[in-house]
Amino acid sequence: MATIRILDNGCRGCTLCVDTCPVAVFEFDEIEKTAVVACQQDCLGCLSCYYVCPSQCIEVGDVPVLRPFHRLEELEVLMQRFLQAKATTTTLSAEDCEEARRDVAARLLALSATVTETLGRGIKAVGRRSGALAATHLPEMYEEVGLEQVLAALQKRFRHAFDFDFKLSGLDASLTFHPCGLCRVVEDAGGKVGEAVLCQLFHDYWAGLLAAFVGTHYRYEVPQAGKVCQMELHSAS
Repeated sequence: MATIRILDNGCRGCTLCVDTCPVAVFEFDEIEKTAVVACQQDCLGCLSCYYVCPSQCIEVGDVPVLRPFHRLEELEVLMQRFLQAKATTTTLSAEDCEEARRDVAARLLALSATVTETLGRGIKAVGRRSGALAATHLPEMYEEVGLEQVLAALQKRFRHAFDFDFKLSGLDASLTFHPCGLCRVVEDAGGKVGEAVLCQLFHDYWAGLLAAFVGTHYRYEVPQAGKVCQMELHSAS
């Protein structure tokens, strides 16, 4: 039987686990404003709570945690055959794309302002944790062996938003973005590319992402920022 534990110091009281669990294993404590495990014996081991928790503070034992291979683009045809339905496609106009860009930009700026006000200097930890969490949703990267293969796969995955080239020196990497998807967002908001909170979050996000795939901690520096941004990642190993 699956065992479930909530790390109290991580729960933010969002109730996503309470709302998502199909068999009502969780309840919300109105006094403590956190979720609690109320009916562990009813757990099906579906891991819905584990994947949905934004704080990653739910531990599930005695159940194998599988990587979400259904997210692989290469498996789209297989999933269509399995579901007996074709994927929905929509042609977006240039106006649609620009509206989406403005919407995403507004949300990102609001997020960065909230993170800064709430955590202050703790934004570095948020960026790195975000990268580590994002890694769990990119299962194809785990099939790559070595930093060069991982970065090549990330080039393909992020080519529409973060077009970059890279050079390697052992486990160290030099990434050149031209430009990254945040450049215009920061500039339109009157910020300085490379120093804005979004840029800081982005840099730590990449450090956390690579650390999750390669298995080593990275420190970084940004010697160049602007239309072309350069990020130097140095392995702590």
